Amino acid sequence: MSEDSRDQTAPAPRRRRGARPVAIASAVAAVAAGGAVWLSGGYDGGSEAALDGACQGDLAAGRVRALLPGAALTASSELRPDGWYCTVSAGGGDGAEVRIRVRNAGEPIGSDTSLDPGAVAVPLGGGWTGSFSYGDADTGPARGRAVLLLDCGDDSGDGLLAVADARLAGERTFEDGADRARLVSALTDTARAHARRTGCDTGGDTAKPVEDVAAPAVDAKRPVARASGTCRGVVDAATARRWGAGTVAETAAEPAPVERCALGSALGAPLYTFTASYGPYGEAALAGDALPASGAAQSPAGHYRMQAECPGADGTGVYEIVPDDGLALDHASLRAALKTYASASAARHGCRPPA
Repeated sequence: MSEDSRDQTAPAPRRRRGARPVAIASAVAAVAAGGAVWLSGGYDGGSEAALDGACQGDLAAGRVRALLPGAALTASSELRPDGWYCTVSAGGGDGAEVRIRVRNAGEPIGSDTSLDPGAVAVPLGGGWTGSFSYGDADTGPARGRAVLLLDCGDDSGDGLLAVADARLAGERTFEDGADRARLVSALTDTARAHARRTGCDTGGDTAKPVEDVAAPAVDAKRPVARASGTCRGVVDAATARRWGAGTVAETAAEPAPVERCALGSALGAPLYTFTASYGPYGEAALAGDALPASGAAQSPAGHYRMQAECPGADGTGVYEIVPDDGLALDHASLRAALKTYASASAARHGCRPPA
C-alpha cells in the first residue's frame, strides 16, 4: 500500500488486505542451524538478459545493469537468518556491486548498523516510505544506501524492510541524480517482485516510479521562521526565543523510516533533535532511556518519547526529543513541541494519534 493511499485524517484500523509474508521467516527457521543457503547460481556476461533470471527472478536486472554498465556481472542470492540477500558484483576488481537485502519488518533489528538509514538520509517521496543516503565518511558518495518499508497488509507490523547498498565503479558517484534514482528503482522493483513471490500482498499499491531523488544535504541550515519540512510548526516564535533556537536542519515532510528535525542556535550550534522512527527502527528506539512525554516524571536530560500504532510495515511509531547539552529546564515546552512534531509525522504515515 502506498503512502498516497492512506487516509491522513482518519487513522482508525483498516481492513487487512493480505497475508503476512511468512516465507522468509519459515525458510530461515529451516536453515538457521545450517547457516547460509545459496538459492541461485551466478550469472555472468555483458548483456542485460544474462541477469533476467537472477535471484529467483526477483532482481530488477535492467536497473542494476544501468548502475554497473560495461562490465561482466555475477549475481547470486542467499538466505540467511537475518534476511534474504541478492548480490550483483561487477568484474574489474574495484568492488563495484549492488546488494539488496529483504526481511520481515516485524523482526527486531536491535543495534544492527548495517540497516541504519543514515543520519542525513532524505525521503524518497512519490508515495514511498523510504530514504536515500550516501555512504560513510570514508567512502563518500561513491557508496549509496536506499531503505524501504513495504506494506503487506493493514495490520500493524505487516510488511517488509528492504535495504539496497551499492558501490559504483571508477569516478562515478551518487552525486549524479540519475544514479540515485537507478538505485532506488532497483530496490523498489526488486522488493515488489520478492513480495509477490513470497506471499506479501502489496494490494496493487500506487506509489509512483522513482524518477528523482534529492541529494542528502549535510549540515544544511535555514532560519526557524523558514522551516518548511519536518521542523515546520514544531516551535512557535516565543518558544524558539526562549530556547535560543535560530536555525533548523530538516528534510522534506515526506514519509521515511526515520525522520529528523534538528533545532540549532543562531550560529547553527545543535540544541534539540526530534526523531520519528517507524517499523523495526521504532522498536529499536524503545530500548532507549527516554521518559513518556505524557507521564508525570521529568527527565533530567529532557529526553522524552511518544508512541503511535501505525498500519502495515510502519508498525510502531516512536517519537523523541533529545536536548544536545543534556540539560532541560523548560519541560512543559519540550513535551508540547514533541507532541506537535509527533502528530505531524504520524499523520503522514496514517498512524493513530501519538500518546
